[in-house]
Amino acid sequence: MARSLGHALGLAAALIAAGWIYHWAIAGEDRYSIFDLAAGRPVTAVLGQAQPAPTPTPTQTQTPAPAEKPAAEAPASPAPTKPGPSAPAPAPESVLSPEALNSTQLLEKVNLALADLTDRVVPSVVSIDTTKTVDVPSYVPVDPFGFFGYRRSNQRYQVPSLGSGVIVSEDGHILTNHHVVAGVDEIRVTTFDGAQFQAEWVGSDPTVDVAVLKIKVNQPEGVDGEPPRRFPALRFGDSDGVRVGDMALAVGNPFGLSETVTRGIISAKQRQLSDGSNEYFQTDAVINPGNSGGPLVDVHGEIIGINSAIFTGQQDVRVWQGIGLAIPSNEAREVYDAIVFDKPLLRGYLGVYFAPELTRQHAMALGLRSLKGALVTNVDEQSPAQQAGLKPGDVIVSFNGAEATTAADTLNRIRRLKAGEQVKLGVFRQGQTLELRAVIAERPDTTTLELKSEITASGQAIAESLGVAVRDLTTAERSAFGLDADSPAIVITEVKPGSEASQRFLAGDLIHAINRNPVRTAAEFHDLLGSLPKREQSVIILSRRGHRFYAVLNPGR
Repeated sequence: MARSLGHALGLAAALIAAGWIYHWAIAGEDRYSIFDLAAGRPVTAVLGQAQPAPTPTPTQTQTPAPAEKPAAEAPASPAPTKPGPSAPAPAPESVLSPEALNSTQLLEKVNLALADLTDRVVPSVVSIDTTKTVDVPSYVPVDPFGFFGYRRSNQRYQVPSLGSGVIVSEDGHILTNHHVVAGVDEIRVTTFDGAQFQAEWVGSDPTVDVAVLKIKVNQPEGVDGEPPRRFPALRFGDSDGVRVGDMALAVGNPFGLSETVTRGIISAKQRQLSDGSNEYFQTDAVINPGNSGGPLVDVHGEIIGINSAIFTGQQDVRVWQGIGLAIPSNEAREVYDAIVFDKPLLRGYLGVYFAPELTRQHAMALGLRSLKGALVTNVDEQSPAQQAGLKPGDVIVSFNGAEATTAADTLNRIRRLKAGEQVKLGVFRQGQTLELRAVIAERPDTTTLELKSEITASGQAIAESLGVAVRDLTTAERSAFGLDADSPAIVITEVKPGSEASQRFLAGDLIHAINRNPVRTAAEFHDLLGSLPKREQSVIILSRRGHRFYAVLNPGR
């Protein structure tokens, strides 16, 4: 018994000694030891951890303070309570800072504005489907083995194509590219609501690549007192006021995917810095095949350009390269006004080419003290600029007494002038400022305007020279001839004695086609006559008393 007690006391002394050695060996470190536990010191006081946040005061919680208990009722010491889990912190109203929250709200407003803008623009954009007839010659053996030669046979194919357009008048005038409708036989447009209409070509300016169409409405004056159909039209914007960096939306039907909207900016202006060539806007809004003819609009929903082309760059690079070209709206509107309202095309012409900008290197080399002006890089021969004495290397610093700031500004001023107006140019040359006078000429390509009215007038003139007059068939006449409403046919009403037509035609003959193009109305007959190739033979298909025959014409003879 005594021996066991001695062993226990020895073990206790050893533990106490080990504790003292351990305590002094780690002196200076924040450790929690058995002596701290014996002294009742809390763990956090030794380890240096942050103390729990104090309970919020009434001021912090903004709640009424409870009434204080009388001192006599207060216990001498608070009863110990079992610590419980801390209450979760209240959820914040937003995880974003006020600055970030304001930025998000701004983005939401921009997003909403873009969606609203798209809703206003898209109903005015149409899909254009065209059909072109192509004759492909083939050679068929006369006999099964071809011993007796071959005969030529033409096979006709209908080649479909598509593009886009924008409605610019409530009565259905559409603006598109000339290359979308050039040489086609049929034009159909599909509006935003899915309605399909036949459209007629009104006129084009091939050099600017702008064409005007007109939607055919069956009852343009309305039926049973209903008002005529009106189409949602977009307004023209001022392309002269467009700046590089402005936001732009391109709308169209790429690859037949209708109502496609892409967003970008105006990447560059004046891609052709000459008053004798077309101007283009460059944009990084995605433009794909089928977008041609669709509008490029600004943030106000106004037309600032007509999408025209895609810059392909290297032919082996088969990805979108971020470069699309659009015809400025002022150019397109000028063509529209000339075709629809018979307004003259202005397009002043001086015959100069300019550098994109006047750089510091240019200014130092030329001895200029300013970067304002338009640097002439080339002058057309026999042009007003050459006749006035303008030379490459000259810098136009003033235009009719007003400062010329940039090449783009100078070109816009030239194009606004009419043929015959005189202009005074302030020119910096070899350290001296000269004054030159030039007379603005008519731009050479203004005579390329093609109008349906002129083609119709030409067809009427051809018919008159042939000595033949035609008209549409009545419903009763179609019934008498056994023709339905869609069968191509018109009737010859008069043949002048002694004329070329008198040798082939008789009054009462029916005309069905010209060069295999069906003729359903007298207007189509005159249009086809007016567009016949000159100095080439054309064939008219006719019938007389139920028998078909043909006649050969040569309008250019």
